[in-house]
Formats: sequence, C-alpha cells, structure tokens
Amino acid sequence: MGSYAQQTLRGKVIDATSGEPLAFANIIFNNNSLLSVSCDINGAFSYYLTQEITSLRCSFIGYQTKTLAFNGVPKSPLTLSLIADSQNLKEVTVYPGENPAWRIMKKVIENKDRNNPEKLPSFSYKCYNKLVADFKLNSNDSKDSIGFEQFTKGKQLFIMENVSRRKFISPDLSDEEVLATRVSGFKNPMFASVATEMQPFSFYQDNIKLINVHYLNPISAGSLNKYKFKIEDTYLRGKDTVFIISYEPKKNKNFDGLKGLLYVNSNKYAVQNVIATPYHRGKINLKIQQQYQLINETYWFPEQLNYVLQIDEYPSKKVGIILEGKSYINQVQINPNLNRKEFALQSIHLATDAGQKDLSFWDLNRREQLNAKEIKTYHFMDSLGQKHNLDRILKIAEKLAYNRVDLGYVDLDLAQTIQYNQFEKTRLGLGFFTNDKFSSKFSFGAFSGYGIADEQWKYGYEANFVVSKKHEFSIGISHQNNLREIGGTDLSIYDKNLFKWRTLMGSWFDNIHQNSLVARYRISRYITGETSLNRTEIKPVYPTQEILNFSRYHNTDVRTYLRFAYREKITQIFNRNISTGTSYPILSLFASKGFKNLLDGDLDYLKLQMAIEQNFYITNFGTTTYRFETGYINKTVPLGLQFTGEGSYFAAIPYVNKNTFQTMKPYEFSSDRYAHLFLKHHFGTLLLKTKYVQPGLSIYNHLGWGQSLNQQNTTEKLFKNQKKVFAEAGLGLDNLIKINVSNIGYLGIGTAVFYRYGYYAHPEANDNLAYKITIQFTTQ
Repeated sequence: MGSYAQQTLRGKVIDATSGEPLAFANIIFNNNSLLSVSCDINGAFSYYLTQEITSLRCSFIGYQTKTLAFNGVPKSPLTLSLIADSQNLKEVTVYPGENPAWRIMKKVIENKDRNNPEKLPSFSYKCYNKLVADFKLNSNDSKDSIGFEQFTKGKQLFIMENVSRRKFISPDLSDEEVLATRVSGFKNPMFASVATEMQPFSFYQDNIKLINVHYLNPISAGSLNKYKFKIEDTYLRGKDTVFIISYEPKKNKNFDGLKGLLYVNSNKYAVQNVIATPYHRGKINLKIQQQYQLINETYWFPEQLNYVLQIDEYPSKKVGIILEGKSYINQVQINPNLNRKEFALQSIHLATDAGQKDLSFWDLNRREQLNAKEIKTYHFMDSLGQKHNLDRILKIAEKLAYNRVDLGYVDLDLAQTIQYNQFEKTRLGLGFFTNDKFSSKFSFGAFSGYGIADEQWKYGYEANFVVSKKHEFSIGISHQNNLREIGGTDLSIYDKNLFKWRTLMGSWFDNIHQNSLVARYRISRYITGETSLNRTEIKPVYPTQEILNFSRYHNTDVRTYLRFAYREKITQIFNRNISTGTSYPILSLFASKGFKNLLDGDLDYLKLQMAIEQNFYITNFGTTTYRFETGYINKTVPLGLQFTGEGSYFAAIPYVNKNTFQTMKPYEFSSDRYAHLFLKHHFGTLLLKTKYVQPGLSIYNHLGWGQSLNQQNTTEKLFKNQKKVFAEAGLGLDNLIKINVSNIGYLGIGTAVFYRYGYYAHPEANDNLAYKITIQFTTQ
C-alpha cells in the first residue's frame, strides 16, 4: 500500500446570490459519512485529510446540494457557492404515526436544564466581540450597483470591537468587565457591545426575547403543539449523531414564533448549533446563530454567538442598513470558585482604560483578523472622527439623552426650558448645571422660569458633592421658590420618567419656599435611598376660604425614601449606571416626620407610603403589570400634604396615564389613608393576528380606597371621602392605526375604553365611560 501525504483542506460555504456565509453547512468526502465535516458559524471549514480525497458533497437545508470531483487536493482554500432551492423549502411531509423529529425534540426538552449553561453553579470566560455596520443594496439594477459602490467606496459604515471577561454565579449574578473597546471614528469610546446585547446567552429559556418581543422557544414545554418539526438530515461526529431539525410555527397557531434550524447532538441531546429568526418579518429583522462546544467531555457551552440585524428600507427603499455582530468565547472555566463580594454592582461595566488599548493588545486578543474592507473603514472613520471631532458629537448626543445640552463647563437643562400645567399654562425658563469638565466631585445648578398665566417667577439653586462614586453617596443643599401640586403621592417625586401626561392636568398648587439638606446613597446591591431635612414655607395659591387654619404655614420635616429592586440589572453606559430592570417586584418606601417648633415648624405628623410593582411575561399569555400603593397620615395636616386620589380624567388630554384612575377627576377625593391597586394584562397580538391588522389587546382593572379620619374640618366641603372602594375596568386595543416611521418601525395609535362601576358610579351610564388614546412604537 502506498503512503499518503497528509494535508488540511480549508474552505468556506456561501450563498451564491448574497455571498453570505452558510453557517453549519455539512460536507461529506468520498460519499462516506464517516469522512465529513461541518462548517462553523462563519461558514468556514477545515478538514485534516488522512486518505486520498476524490469527491466532495456539500449540503445545506434549503439549498441545492453541490458535488465536486478532485484530482489532487486544491492548494488554495475552496469557496463553495450554493444556490437556494425554493422547491425544497415548500415540501410538505406527512408521517404515519408520530413525527420522528418529536422523539428527538422530547429528549432535548427533557435535558434542557441539564444542558443550560446558566444552570451551572458558576462559570467564567473571556470574549472577543465585533460589530460591523454597513449599507445593503436592495436593488438588482446594475446602475444602482455602480452608484452604490461609488457611494460606499469599499468601506463600511462603522466597526466596533471589544474584549470582555465575564464571571457568573447561579442563578443570575453576572459581572462582565469590558477590558478594551475600539470604535471607528472615536479616540476614547466609553461604550461597548457585548454578546448578550441582542440575543440570549444560551438557547434554553422558555421565551427568547428579541427586539423587545417574547418568542416561544421551540425547545420549551408545550412547543410540540405549537411548532412543526422536521428531520432534514443526520450525520455522524465521532461516536455521536447530529440531527438537523427544521422548525416553524404550525398553521393557525397564533403566537409569536421563530423559524430556523436546530442541530441536536445525541450526546446529552444538547443543542450543538442553532439558527433562529422571527417567523413574521418586521421593519427591523434579526437572525441569531449560536455554536456550542463540549467542555471537558461533560458540559455544552456557547463557543460563538452571531447575529444579523437588518433595517431593510432605511435610509431608503433601495438601500438598507445591516449590522453583523460576532462574539467568540474562550478561556472557559466551569464551576470556578468565585466570591460574590468581588462582583461589581454593574452587570456590564468598562475598565477605566478600556478605550486606550494599543494595537499590540488587539493583535493579541483579536479572534479573527480584520479584512481589507474593515481596515479601510478604520482608517477612513478615524480620520473623519479626528477632522469633525466625533467624540465631541457623541458627548452631545449622550447629554441630549438625559435632557441636557453640553455648553462647555455647564449643561443646559432642557427640562426647565418649557413646562405646562393648568395653573401657569406655559412656563418658560432656563436651567444650568456644571458638569464633569468643571469638577467630577462638585456640581452646581440653578433654574428660573416665568409662568405666563400666573405672571410669577420661580427659581432655585443647588450644590452637590460626590462623597463616593462607588457607593453612589452624595450630599447636597438646595433652595427653591416654586410650585408643588397638592395631594400627589410623595413616591412620584422619585420617579425617573421624564414625561407624564398627568403633569399637564395640574391646577391646584402650593407656592413653596424650601431649603433642603439631602443625602443620596446605595445601601447594598439592590437598595438605594435618599434622606433629606427640609424647611418649607407654604402658601396655597388655590381658594382657601373653605379650608380652615392653614392659609399659610411652615413645615419642617425629615424624609427618607428607600427603593429595593431584587436582582436588578445595572449596566454602565457613558460612566452612568443605567437600570435594565428586574423580573422581581420593586418595593418603594417613603416616610416623612414633621417636627413642630423645629426651625419654626407648625406641624407635628407622621406620613408613610409604600408601593410594590412588577411586570412579568407569561408564556403564550402575555405580560401582566401591577402596582399596589398605600399611604397613611396620623394627624391633621393641610390639604397640600393629603392624598387626592390619583385621578387622570381630563377631557382635553385623553391619553392613558399609567397607574392612575382613568375615570376619576384629578381632585375628586381627599384622604389621609388610602390603598390603590392598578392591574393591567397585555395579550399583545396573541388573540388576534391577521395579515392586515395586528391589534394588541389589553385589559385593565383599577381599585382604590381612601378615608379621612383626621381631615374632616379642612376638606369635607371640597372633596369626597373615599370611604368605599372606587372601581373601574378598561379594555384597550393598541396599534389600530400604524404610521410608518422612516421605514424602521411604526407609531401605533390605539384606543382604550374605561368604565366606572360600583359605589362611586354615576347615575347615567354614559357619564361612567372614559375614552382614551394609546400611543406606542413597534417594529412589527
């Protein structure tokens, strides 16, 4: 027998039309399934030849099989172009008895927790991430192609790279530090894109969340009744068999589903590879690909995560934008000994020198070399960034996201420029704050505004000092001459939402002159707080002839606010800590104690409030949101410190206001103790989805109770006593009208109808109805 010179055959499999790589394509040599190799997630393959190769057969689901004959091994890497086979995609197979794919899928579901890497006690890894953005031509016209090449000049829109190290302790304590980040056009970028930003870390959750939509996972419990599965191919890998199974939603099954391919390895019946994309395309479309490796012959763990995000018709119908992200995972450690105390507060955070790594660092840590187009993109964008100071433009955009305009050492506070309510009508003003250029420890701010209707100036100023950035501990002093709406819950003061429809309805206010000393702090990973000492002079600016004893008064109080958000995820973005939410209930507590005779205070009282809220997704049922809130005041206090019911029925502003009573007028009730429950369930499009209309169905139920035991002499002639349960129910249909927004999504306009029932229902049925408008943005 003659000897054979052993060699390695390399190549890549691509789509013949688009040139896109075909992940996980299968290649068999000499028509022998024992001599085979699968492409990786990038469509590349490498095969170590131990005998002479005379033929190659390449196959991929939905494409025509390609066969090549060899007369000697090619010296250069092969490029195999496969042609899409539309007939193959339309084949329908009817099985006598049970679908053979079901047996495989049942085992995958049975072993789901066993193979889920996020069910491990702990793990750590290092990751190289690359994100490339480019324009994509949607036209086949040769003139368009020539113009497109002249426009792009062989470069991409931008490129971003980063290297991170992540550690994890079950069930969900995660710390990912971005060690280095590089973005074309920027000298010192303080942001990064990581593996889990656009897709889950593994394909084992019951619901896969992509672009804010929950898709039923084809390997979740109950998926066999929802999805159609088909074994497309099988091949051997050593001692194991790999089953290639296609999946898509069954006909007439109304749910948010995926379509794609599962590569199931018979070793523990684990997912070895997966391709998934939403079954229904939207304005923004996302495809994810995941590749797993077997660690220590025991644990299946992600090896590479890819995604492709396409905006097909932006900036024009002929040219779209495509973002391709790749994450390469290495240096995996299974069940390392990790210390919870060493985990950072943020689940994702940047090292202080992340944006300043040199080229030698990138050459050492880059898992795939840059191609000529990517190198050209870096050169072009870096020169453009230096010429136009893109770092400065990015800083301006960052400030705008927080309602600020960077003016050098100070920021203009846009929230103070224009405000509206029913008392002042329009308030025009200015507000300024110093920024990090002035000092990273000290900050000073001031505002001034003029109410058009009341013809009065309001103003204020403050100073703050950061004691510890790590513990979010700061102290400050402030003074303000301002308006404060009566009767609102004190918890709303700490709400970070920039805009609420309810603020436009305010008409009863107190004029306050207030001096405050405040401390803000983080007690633990999940608890933040604020404590303040306030001396306030209050003058009501509403009619007071019916309200006894409190036409003008002083109040000295100490306030404490605590927020507990268990397992809340915090991400560091532009040196700010941003909450990405939690699936657990969020608890808020507020206490205020008034001290009579302290700093001329007139009141002695205790005021307590509590709120608990949560939203959670239920598989195949939608999203439930609730908020329970209660409050208590132990003694007689002025109207401005009481509770006025959280009503938001105002005919001129017919929009749904979250966590308020839609059929209750703003100042209909007053109480010194109350309990409110706001319930909403959003079915999404699970109940009704057609080709032309996909309204989102929501149901509401709101209950409220309040009582005035200490305030009868001050408010009984002006307000109702809410001693019985106030009740209303509502039905909403979102996205009845969908307005195309720049071909990237839709502005959905819908309606909701609320009905007031029970003890406080009006005699006439029509008077109990409130018609409201809903507005939301969607990509589908």
